[in-house]
Amino acid sequence: MADEPNRIRVGERITIFRRGAKKIWCADFWQDGVHRKVSLKTSNKKIAIERATKLAADLTGGMYRQAPPVITAQKAVEDYLTSLKTENRAPKTLAKYRGVFALFIAFLERHRITRLGQVTAGHLDRYRAERKETRHQKTIYCEGVIIKQLFKWAKSRKLIADNPLCEIKLNKPPMEPKAGPSLEQLNAILAAADEPLRSELVVLAFTGMRAGELQRLRPEDVDLESSWVNIRSRPGAETKTRQSRKVPIHPRLRAVLVVLPKTRRPWLFTAGPSKKFPAGENHMSAKRMNEQFTRLVGKLGMPVGRDSGFVIHSLRHFFETFTVNASIPQRVVDTWLGHRSDKSMAAIYYKLSDADSQSFMAKVPFGTGGPAAVAGKEEE
Repeated sequence: MADEPNRIRVGERITIFRRGAKKIWCADFWQDGVHRKVSLKTSNKKIAIERATKLAADLTGGMYRQAPPVITAQKAVEDYLTSLKTENRAPKTLAKYRGVFALFIAFLERHRITRLGQVTAGHLDRYRAERKETRHQKTIYCEGVIIKQLFKWAKSRKLIADNPLCEIKLNKPPMEPKAGPSLEQLNAILAAADEPLRSELVVLAFTGMRAGELQRLRPEDVDLESSWVNIRSRPGAETKTRQSRKVPIHPRLRAVLVVLPKTRRPWLFTAGPSKKFPAGENHMSAKRMNEQFTRLVGKLGMPVGRDSGFVIHSLRHFFETFTVNASIPQRVVDTWLGHRSDKSMAAIYYKLSDADSQSFMAKVPFGTGGPAAVAGKEEE
């Protein structure tokens, strides 16, 4: 077949032609019943024919793969988050991921990178080096893992031809034990705290629950008759592990729970009145509680801060450390805390009976449930 005007036949399947003001050569061919036009990225006829010849050989040998579509980093992030949402990832997880991606995309834009396919391993290295100036090593590691997951997903969806980050190895920083307050320090904190902060701290310290779980605790979750605090994972208010659990009520905790106002609805602990909630019926703020806690701890001359001091999460560390040191089996404590780190078969099949759970909690020497203990002072 003779060449058409301005078109050159290369092999049996490809025709090349010039297109656009810059006269760039393009290849025209059919593959798997699909009509394709691919830029050869040159205005030189000789080079265009060479590239078209290689393309023809790849087509014949089944080696040709269509280049992935051009996609911006921002669009890839949105598509990835949508994919995670369909997998029922927790809203808190999605919010964390979105924040990490926003920082990384802002970094890329400062370096004039907008397309996902433009990102190289060097970009991640420089981003991590920049973050190291202001962030903890654990934060840098977690951000790197999240960014790598994005590119792995993009490669699996054929949004990029190659994953530039696949060979990057991130070294997980060693675990740094976080010390919680001693019982003596906790007693001093409770003695100095005002209500409702004092009651909130008592619940956290003697159940080991997370601040976010306390925030979503409802009055009906406290079963004084059967002596359980039920930490329920609800739609839109899931626990970190998405699993519900229950913790026995220690006598010292019971002394606080029995005197809480029964009219607090729908939350066990509520925030103060505000313009949006003039009756004060909204749940308490975990962030505000942490601010009040750290301010109080600082006034008492105790260390404050995530790295080397106390924050509200330190009460969870107190609970674990104190109960384990009181010879409560680690698997029992893990069940109370909702830990799922142990994936051994023994841990998977382990079942803590209600009777044993209550018996173990009764042995923990938190102190008595009298008024003095509630105030943070052991009875004489």
